[in-house]
Amino acid sequence: MEKEAAPTDGARRLRKPGWRDTRLVVGVLLVLASVAGVVALVAALDRTVPMYVARDDISLGERVDASRLSVVDVRLDAAARNYLSAQADLDAGAQANTLIRAGELVPLRALGVPDASLRKPVTIELERSLPQAVAVGSRVDVWAGERDRSSNSYGQPALLLPAAEVSALRPLDSGFGGTGGTVLEVLVEDAQLAALLDALANEASITVVHNPGGAP
Repeated sequence: MEKEAAPTDGARRLRKPGWRDTRLVVGVLLVLASVAGVVALVAALDRTVPMYVARDDISLGERVDASRLSVVDVRLDAAARNYLSAQADLDAGAQANTLIRAGELVPLRALGVPDASLRKPVTIELERSLPQAVAVGSRVDVWAGERDRSSNSYGQPALLLPAAEVSALRPLDSGFGGTGGTVLEVLVEDAQLAALLDALANEASITVVHNPGGAP
């Protein structure tokens, strides 16, 4: 009786791998690691947070409450701290310190509470930066030089607002991805409001001077 021939090396190589085959185990682990990496990447890219946006335009001085806002999920990363989160409680009596456009995220700097002295916040755009000493709560003098359109020059500056309180301060967006100048918000009493608004409407030359000795 003839003996059965032993399998050749080639036959051994063609044998179906089993679970104890090291290469198969390594291959499975690589596939699992790849899938886990893709899942982690997708999760990282989808880190959105609920934020408030304005339903309609909210004008300066108007109340800001849940009825004026909608919630959207957006990805802001570190910038989220500058805007009103839908997970935060709205302050009772919060009002807009500046115009908030419909569909815009609500900047925290655009929110305030009614001023006890009935002063109103007014925004002034300055082409130049202010001294570092000027901050929210500082006092400034606001001067205005009337524009002479016939000669395209400006008259002698006159003091419009002595010791006005700064309620907000931020860089002026130049519109080309950079900043230039300053957006200043000051609190103005009714008796001074008309003169300031007239100067702004007629493109007067506005100069703001830090007044550290102004009334608290």
